[in-house]
Amino acid sequence: MHMSRKERLSKTSLSFFNEYYSHQPHKVFVQLDELVSNGNQYLEWKETARWIKYEENLEEDANRWSKPHIAPLSFHSLLTLRKCLEHGILLLDLEENGLPDIAYRIVETVVLNDQVKPEHQADMIRVLLLRHRHVDERRFTPFFRGKNVSSLSHMEQNKSEASETKCSVIESSQTPVEELQSNLQSASTEVFSRKKSNILRRIPDGAEATSVLVGSLNFLERPVVVFVRLARGQLLPNVTEVSIPVRFLFILLGPTQTDLDYHEIGRSISSLMSNKHFHEVACIAEERNDFLFAINYFLTNSIVLPPGDWKRNSLLSFEEIKRKNQELRRRKNNIENNDEEGKHQTTYDPFKHHGKCFQGLINDIKHRYPYFVSDFLDGLNVQCLATLFFIYFAALSGAITFGGLMDYKTNNVIGVSETLVVSAGTGVLFSLVAGQPLIIIGTTGPLLLFDEILYKFCLTNEMEFLPFRVWISLWVAFIATVVVAFEGSAFVSFFGRFTQEIYAALISLIYIYECFFKIYWVFSTNPLLANYCTLTTTSPLEDPLVSNCVNSSCAQNSSDLHSLNNANLTSLSFEDYSDSAEPLRIHPNTALFSLILMLGTFFIAYFLRHFRNSRFLGRKVRRAIGDFGVTIAILLMVLLDYFVKNVYTQKLSVTEELHHSYTLEKSWIISPLGLVKPISVRQIFSAFIAALLIFILLFLEIQITELIINKKERKLKKGSGFHLDLMLISYMQIGCALIGGPWVCAATIRSLSHVISLTVLSKTHAPGEVPYVVEVKEQRLTNLMVSVLIGLSILIAPLLRRIPVAILFGVFLYMGVSSVSGIQLFERIQLLFMPARHHPDVPYVRHVQTRKMHMFTIIQIICLVVLWIVKSTEAEMAFPFVLLMMVPVRLQLKKCFTQKELQALDGDETKQANQEEEPDIYQQIVP
Repeated sequence: MHMSRKERLSKTSLSFFNEYYSHQPHKVFVQLDELVSNGNQYLEWKETARWIKYEENLEEDANRWSKPHIAPLSFHSLLTLRKCLEHGILLLDLEENGLPDIAYRIVETVVLNDQVKPEHQADMIRVLLLRHRHVDERRFTPFFRGKNVSSLSHMEQNKSEASETKCSVIESSQTPVEELQSNLQSASTEVFSRKKSNILRRIPDGAEATSVLVGSLNFLERPVVVFVRLARGQLLPNVTEVSIPVRFLFILLGPTQTDLDYHEIGRSISSLMSNKHFHEVACIAEERNDFLFAINYFLTNSIVLPPGDWKRNSLLSFEEIKRKNQELRRRKNNIENNDEEGKHQTTYDPFKHHGKCFQGLINDIKHRYPYFVSDFLDGLNVQCLATLFFIYFAALSGAITFGGLMDYKTNNVIGVSETLVVSAGTGVLFSLVAGQPLIIIGTTGPLLLFDEILYKFCLTNEMEFLPFRVWISLWVAFIATVVVAFEGSAFVSFFGRFTQEIYAALISLIYIYECFFKIYWVFSTNPLLANYCTLTTTSPLEDPLVSNCVNSSCAQNSSDLHSLNNANLTSLSFEDYSDSAEPLRIHPNTALFSLILMLGTFFIAYFLRHFRNSRFLGRKVRRAIGDFGVTIAILLMVLLDYFVKNVYTQKLSVTEELHHSYTLEKSWIISPLGLVKPISVRQIFSAFIAALLIFILLFLEIQITELIINKKERKLKKGSGFHLDLMLISYMQIGCALIGGPWVCAATIRSLSHVISLTVLSKTHAPGEVPYVVEVKEQRLTNLMVSVLIGLSILIAPLLRRIPVAILFGVFLYMGVSSVSGIQLFERIQLLFMPARHHPDVPYVRHVQTRKMHMFTIIQIICLVVLWIVKSTEAEMAFPFVLLMMVPVRLQLKKCFTQKELQALDGDETKQANQEEEPDIYQQIVP
């Protein structure tokens, strides 16, 4: 019933009003002032609360604002307010200008309606013209100060009859108009200043203010209620805390002895005016019934909390209360439960099948490249410059880390040099041609895992590793061409949360396991011994220092021992000591110090990650420190290793000149026909199977990263490139393999960091409200310049050779542990060991029986174990294929779970509502 009335108002009221009056709703700032007496027994209006969507109360003792919160209102005060509006005075579209004229018109109307006696007319005007005191306001009194007749106490001193109370008002000898002029002139003799309000930057442009004035006067016999809507917003000096136009005034003045709670009624009307629906009605209302209907609508959709001794854990979550309220409204209005987001369909759907070859690729090009010029112009700003340096260090850290581990996994066949060159070259090409240039490409964990598996496979079967990778890359490009031709990117929808979580969990566990396995290897290679002078890993080392060394002097000579062997050891790679050409000495404290470097890197990076959303320092400072957490951790641990001179640690292997780590030659081209012996035809066709497996990994990482970046809440406007980017990255693998470099893919974490750093958040959101996304700086410059800088980083090879390997172990441990927090599977594993009463209030707990939720979790655990077993056996090459088999497993779950249960367990919106101000990057790795 009310909705139809609102529709009628929106259609007819605007034509009814004067065409010069604007009744368009604006953002609103509401201020509640109460009539109080200060220490000098002067009456004044004191600001006690304010609203920008949420309520903030004045904390008297500290003279500061409370934490923004949803206003808790008493039901009685709302009913009283409704009664006040029902019998009060409404002044709609008042044309007076300036506070004196407005006050005079209000009092005149009140007297005409017999709410105030005529002899108190001047007193009422004086009250409305009293000064307003705000928070953080300072007072400066001139040496010669005239009489301030705006103070009621000063006015009373000129009367023959003494006041009985500090609130008494005696009739003035001046006329109302003369009194107004006298008030304004004398008010100028008292100077007030206040600090620049920080709240102004939170108020959107074009906002209007609502001033609510409540208080008691002893000469009034009954309450005076006036609601004023000005014809246009006006700047009323000193009335509101911020200098914005005032459009609405609500005045409630009454006798001292009454049952009315003026403060609560003022809070109620202030909360109503900050409510979007009521404020819209107030802007277009033409009669009293419109306000009454709006209050009724507000009451109908309000949740009443019964009286009692509540505890926080006994209350429902906000999301649950909101859901119950929506269900109540649907039942009342017979509205079907339709998804509102589904009503806003975009004109471009990258997953739509067209039935034509390469039509998806063509559409990506047509939709994205009209923005090509703007992609460079939009990057010319300070935010993109800051993002450039942040992403450079993040990408460089990733390239060094993965390059160093690749060097170790492939026995120095592919190293840091190749990783830097490949990251730079493919990054430049991708930034210029890609459909989604916000994606950062580089070597990733799954590709590192596959390269390790492939390297072992080639060694076992006596095949040349690098030429075989060239043929795999050629087949990958062929498979990608076929998939893109038939618009296969649409099949990414089959890789739901079930498969993505198993895949992400496996990678996280591999990171954690590999770190501890490698540090265990360091302890095994460098055990704690009583005598380090005569023992080696294979045989005694012929060294003059050893022959002269005795047990009592070993500790003293450890520094000389390190410096003596440093020339040979700094050039070591990640290969086992037992594989070296010469036997290597067991070094004291190497294992312990490597553990310290690994854990130190992990804990510093992990602490700075959580510091990002802490309460310390300012938000910008926290964000800067948190974003550079990994880089800061690496630098600190490198400095620690540098200052500890007498302990040997294994360093990165980086060539001094730009050549292959494996061949030590200037040529960068790997012949697909073979380096030592020719590639057989059987090996060429067997490469197709390996190519199919690695394409599955590429497809998963590229498409999932595209999905995460192109979420609706990011408000991207220039489109994406699901088909184009898949084709482009797949063909890049040919170039990577031809120069003997690692394969590249969309790096999810680095891409997310890039997008978040380019995101412009709101500055005018309400206090207490999470900032919302205004836009994302969609451009190509940052990606392009980051790639160029990574290429130039090969010049700092002497510095890279100072990075201990143990630090890279710490980075991988950080990545593994941090990724766990974003995987729902690990959260549900914890629920297996918790009583049901302690389960969190999340959809997969609320909508699914505990038994079936545990069944779903156990199925995922079984799949994860199967993948781990496959990865750890001789069938490890089939790891991507087994991962692909998770899709049909998920489809079969429809026989055991209902659609509603699967939506709760496997749907997209399964995060808790109580999120941090800015969600952690690692909590967004699963879309």
